[in-house]
Amino acid sequence: TAAADHIYVADSEGGLAILRFALLPTITSFTPLSGEAGTVVTINGTKLTGTTNVMFGNTPATNFTVVSATQITAVVPAGATTGKITITTPNGAAESVGDFTIIGELPTISGFNPTSGPVGTSVTISGAAFSEAMAVTFNGVNASSFTVNSATQITAVVPTGATTGKIAVTTPSGTTESNTSFTVIPSPTIASFSPTSGPIGTSVTITGSAFNGTTAVTF
Repeated sequence: TAAADHIYVADSEGGLAILRFALLPTITSFTPLSGEAGTVVTINGTKLTGTTNVMFGNTPATNFTVVSATQITAVVPAGATTGKITITTPNGAAESVGDFTIIGELPTISGFNPTSGPVGTSVTISGAAFSEAMAVTFNGVNASSFTVNSATQITAVVPTGATTGKIAVTTPSGTTESNTSFTVIPSPTIASFSPTSGPIGTSVTITGSAFNGTTAVTF
């Protein structure tokens, strides 16, 4: 048989042993789902008694109250970023399934892939606070198109006219730039060729730009 925190085990001779164990805490929900620093968040769950730490993303809440074994209230700390809510008790830790969204959080770019490519390349940008992205630029030129996949990821297409430089993301809270530059690989252009006619086997000189890495020439 079992109780909340122990199991009774009977052997064939009628002996009885009690095995005790600690139940891990859980977070079942929280409300509101978003807010700025200073917002009071109600966290619901189980086995919350004795909670010693509440985190919003990677930032600890300095003000929280254990209301009961199933509820905690915590104040969103200054500097918190969008992410999971985590609570810690003597028996272990629990993490929320969804993210708490910080309103007014400046976007950040942690990286992008690939790091180079020609016009038309689809670039995946990683970071935070992308949910309300209004613009993505490549060295000041607006992306041909972009899609906000999540609060932490955007895909954007390198636009015509873009040159090597920083990628920037703009939201209602502000604009952030990547730490490194995206290298735009110029598309080859043909300015002229000589001669303009000839039989099969004629050697033709082609003049233009961005011919490095050419893998094929067709007539």
